[in-house]
Amino acid sequence: GPTDPAGDEELRKGIIHTQISRGAALALTGAFLLVIAAVPIAQVAIDLSNDEEIVVLDLFRRPLTKENLKQLEEDIDNSSTFRTWVQPRLQEQLTRVGRVGNKKAVVGHEGWLYYQPGVAFLAGHAFLDRDTIDSRQRAARMEAGAELHPDSRPAILAFAQALAARNAKLVLLPVPDKAMLAPGKLHGRWDESLAATPPRNPDLDRFVGEMKAAGVLVHDATPPVLKPGEPSRFLVQDTHWTPGWMKEVAAEVAALVHKQVDLPDVPRPTWRAEAMKVSRVGDIVDMLKLPEDQSLFAAHEVTIEKIVKADGSDWEPEAKADVLLLGDSFTNIFTQSPMGWGQSAGFAPHLARALGRPIDVIAQNDAGAFATRQLLSRELLAGEDRLAGKRVVIWQFAMRELGVGDWKPTPWPAPGAPAGTPTGTATPAGTTEPPGQTSPNAGEPGAPPPAPGQAPDAAPTVPGLGAPATIPPATTQPRPATKERP
Repeated sequence: GPTDPAGDEELRKGIIHTQISRGAALALTGAFLLVIAAVPIAQVAIDLSNDEEIVVLDLFRRPLTKENLKQLEEDIDNSSTFRTWVQPRLQEQLTRVGRVGNKKAVVGHEGWLYYQPGVAFLAGHAFLDRDTIDSRQRAARMEAGAELHPDSRPAILAFAQALAARNAKLVLLPVPDKAMLAPGKLHGRWDESLAATPPRNPDLDRFVGEMKAAGVLVHDATPPVLKPGEPSRFLVQDTHWTPGWMKEVAAEVAALVHKQVDLPDVPRPTWRAEAMKVSRVGDIVDMLKLPEDQSLFAAHEVTIEKIVKADGSDWEPEAKADVLLLGDSFTNIFTQSPMGWGQSAGFAPHLARALGRPIDVIAQNDAGAFATRQLLSRELLAGEDRLAGKRVVIWQFAMRELGVGDWKPTPWPAPGAPAGTPTGTATPAGTTEPPGQTSPNAGEPGAPPPAPGQAPDAAPTVPGLGAPATIPPATTQPRPATKERP
């Protein structure tokens, strides 16, 4: 009782006795097990009734490896009838009532949506900081057992060196993230009636400075000031830029190329622009995985300018052009019709029109840090010289890739080298690396010996591009006690 000294002593020690009958304990345990087992048992019954394969049996069909267990988890997740029905409806209510997103989508104010990796890049630590790089590498090893290459500089400078050997220049176009140029709708605390400087990752200026010091041309499309009342640069519900801002950036890049690269004169193509309206919900709405009949987000309509030839046919890239554009979904939007925003109206045709000359294009959605480099490298290693006659390569990628991407090393064959032989890779006589295989970084286990006169960890020099491509070591920078977020 409350006056029992023994009881008081037990309470002081945090000991509380609970009395429950055996019958109640069995009932609660049974109900708990039933709840746990009901969903998978029901899923098996549904699969059997629909004459479909029972996915969970793969647990006994395949070896119990980490990869197989991860694949099984994904297969169960994707085939779950309950998840397919419950999750979209629950997400719709959470988004409606509490502006709740998910691991990919961030719900802002007034219907604006943001891509979570972009917000993380902007609000996160300096992406060149040694602690940041080491942390990302450790996380990748723990999660997937894979080696991650968070530092973009070695891959970019090696690419610049390979292009310089062919007398071609590299132009970088890291497209700013939506959270940088439309921060007001992200948190609702931005006074949009006042001009303000766009928020930036702490290491962005350092990165641009190092690239320029190494002789790599960089166009940072981030405006110096966000002005009140100016047109939006990003689609409200989408990760990508508006047609108007995309066209402005294309003109800026063309001006940089004309100023810095000596291109031969070519007959100006007779292309023309045709305005047309397109509409759809943005790709971040798709990421929310709402029900198909959702009513939270209406389709957004924009006006695009489709580039067509004199005969009215769509603009097309030309493989023999002396300008090559590598790009991700920022290049494909408004050009690839499966994306739902029209066709032949994207960055590539508008860049070609601004340059006044044909261009070649390699573009792939996502993984801008390595995907297009890898595609180009594989062609070269297979003996298809996609860089023949190229004077400039414009590499467009989402700026967030600098902080969240995997900048895998890519082998680059020297001009005229036999197919399958990467430049700077020491291989035994009579052997080559298979196409698409990446070479390890210098100084890492299994890496080739350094070239004569070059230290194992030395950065490559870039002939013809000015200063040596020296990569300053990543340093641990002091962090403020509080970090300002957009």
